Amino acid sequence: MKLTILPYFLEFIHPFALAHGTRTGTQLAFVKLEHNTVVAYGEASLPPYRKETIQTLTNWVNKQKNEVLELLSENPFEQTAKFPFSKEHPSASAALQSAILNWHVQANKTQLTNYVKQTNQSPKLTLTITKNDFPFIDEKLSLTEHFDYFKIKLTGTSNDLEFVKSLRLKTSLPFCIDINQGYESKEKAIHLISALNQLNCILIEQPLKDYDHEGHYWLKQRTELPIIADESICLYNDLVQHYEAYSGVNVKLMKCGGLFQAQQMLDFASKINPNYIKLIGCMSESSLGISMAAVLSSQCNMADLDAPYLNKNNPFDGFYIENKKIKLAKNITPNKFFCF
Repeated sequence: MKLTILPYFLEFIHPFALAHGTRTGTQLAFVKLEHNTVVAYGEASLPPYRKETIQTLTNWVNKQKNEVLELLSENPFEQTAKFPFSKEHPSASAALQSAILNWHVQANKTQLTNYVKQTNQSPKLTLTITKNDFPFIDEKLSLTEHFDYFKIKLTGTSNDLEFVKSLRLKTSLPFCIDINQGYESKEKAIHLISALNQLNCILIEQPLKDYDHEGHYWLKQRTELPIIADESICLYNDLVQHYEAYSGVNVKLMKCGGLFQAQQMLDFASKINPNYIKLIGCMSESSLGISMAAVLSSQCNMADLDAPYLNKNNPFDGFYIENKKIKLAKNITPNKFFCF
């Protein structure tokens, strides 16, 4: 058995403007797993606002080889407690877990959806747009037939509302708002949220800082728009401790540590409140990482999995969105951009 870490820089089609700043791409790392002639991959996304790096991922993954080898001799879906996991290394944990699961389904000529709970529901699909995308709005609008909502990224600055109003002149597609912790003041945030409510906004994601659970609860009590946690709730224990401050949660494998941890969060959310809004989301990822999250999408109200449509050097094929439906190939395979 061989484990290899492969760094890869994912480039955006257009610079991505967030409250964190503007980026031209995101650092990824692929965990390559080779065993018994079968080769499989897992993906970690390492944006600069997170603590994990190529080095921390490499160091952690290389310490897990004995556990990985043991899992490859069994059905890993029946051995979830044996999977390496670290709350300090959630993206690394997700990448290694994905590599193991992808190896198993390839070795057994099956597919991930056979092992994960599926429903007959189809989540609403979102298409991301940032302030830097506005000059290319026609390009974005050409994709809207495949998506249910825009997901508009705001930055916590004075022109947020004007940006949304300008978009509404271009399209009537319903929209969600993601502020990525852009507002320090809950009073300023509620003023913006009230105005957005008048523009037929669907929901508001992470308007305040990640630690400000009380502030988010304050907002939740003062608007009919759902207040969704992203950065505020990363791990399962975060959800258990803070779910009441929010109307729902955006579950991301890169935040929580992998498919099994994400499933645990979705199960908890369903149990505590059947109306709790469940999003399955992503960071800047290729089709490899997105495909793992997508197998959970039928359990969710909304899927924010459009990352492959935002980059220009996606190194894997097999994930598609067509006519507001997610389509997955049996195996996600490297393509011409995969240069290893």
